[in-house]
Amino acid sequence: MKVALIIPCFNSIKYVDECIKSALSQNYDNVEVHAYDNESTDGTYERLLEIQSNNPKLNVHHIKNIYPNSYWEIIEHSFQNLDADYFTFLASDDYIDADYVSNCVEVISYNPNKIKCIQSPMIGFNNDNSSQSSLSHSYKNLKDFKSLCIIKSPVNTPTVFFHKDLFPFLKTEALNANNLSLCGVEDYDIYCSLADNEIFIYPIPKFMGYYYRWHPDQCTWKVHKLNLNYDKVIQNYWKNKWGL
Repeated sequence: MKVALIIPCFNSIKYVDECIKSALSQNYDNVEVHAYDNESTDGTYERLLEIQSNNPKLNVHHIKNIYPNSYWEIIEHSFQNLDADYFTFLASDDYIDADYVSNCVEVISYNPNKIKCIQSPMIGFNNDNSSQSSLSHSYKNLKDFKSLCIIKSPVNTPTVFFHKDLFPFLKTEALNANNLSLCGVEDYDIYCSLADNEIFIYPIPKFMGYYYRWHPDQCTWKVHKLNLNYDKVIQNYWKNKWGL
């Protein structure tokens, strides 16, 4: 099973070394590490090239930044251009344990014909490690998942593994219906679209090894400061479509 580990990078110079090191240290053999620079202005791209010069296992791409606070351009490019069975995305300010990919692949391998998408718990922490907490979601079936979706996004986005065949279902239906551009909340809309197409995101209860960093400069915080409540737009759309 070939896995593409994708790292979207935008002005990540503070954290990118730790992130890339953790990605390149995976003990799973059949994994490719791809770092995508999204037109950084703080030296991130140059640092990625420097790391690549010393470690050819790292593949560096430079891609135009079209959508603010979003990495949709990178999702499209990776799925359309990389040869892998599964795709997963590692935020450039986060890091993973050496056995993270192998742990996830082991779960998928139990039934690869059935398991096309998974998520797992992650440990959230702040910069000085003075605060940590476990972030996880639980639901039994698609009906349960949909009920949660109209309240909040029941998915730890960074931990999701997507099978390559799911790309046509990664749609932003609610945002499109409301004539809204992508701005960092499209993952929430995508999970609803997957559920609408009877695709189940299996919630793995065991911690696989993903560490999620909280800090004021991350995209999630920037989106929350926007005037429009994008979450509510997504919730109302799918609530009406599903009759919930």
